[in-house]
Amino acid sequence: MTTFDSLSDQSRIWIYQADRKISEAEQADIMEALSQFLKAWAAHGQDLHASGKIEYDQFLIIATDESFNLASGCSIDSSVHFVQDLGSRYSIDFFDRSKLAFLQEESVNLIALNSLKGSIEQQVVKPDSLFFQNTVQTKGELKSNWLVKAGESWLKRYFKTYVSV
Repeated sequence: MTTFDSLSDQSRIWIYQADRKISEAEQADIMEALSQFLKAWAAHGQDLHASGKIEYDQFLIIATDESFNLASGCSIDSSVHFVQDLGSRYSIDFFDRSKLAFLQEESVNLIALNSLKGSIEQQVVKPDSLFFQNTVQTKGELKSNWLVKAGESWLKRYFKTYVSV
């Protein structure tokens, strides 16, 4: 496994949002398992230049530099199975897409999508609330467009008023 920082900004990423905070002990175990998985991760027999990390005690991020070798459908499937196995081992759901993540007071707050409108009405979520946009696809987008203001993301349609200049 290479270091995450050494991967190019064009590296492809997958963000897995945990349904709860991952403890320090779990993070150490998960990173060890991830290191072992990535050392053996391959596409059609070709090694992948890959890395991973855990951010905000809540997100497992896996990246591969596809200028080295392209990830294949089978290799992507194997990484999904690996994350599913981690989830089973630690009772973490990394695949629940019904919760949105916001950074509030330096901690991750998960809000169910079906309660978003109520959270906006109660001003728990505002246009300037920091929102994790987990659909970013490259390491460069991760740095520049992962944590954004909710009102500047696809969530903007949920806000009744917009500030116009």
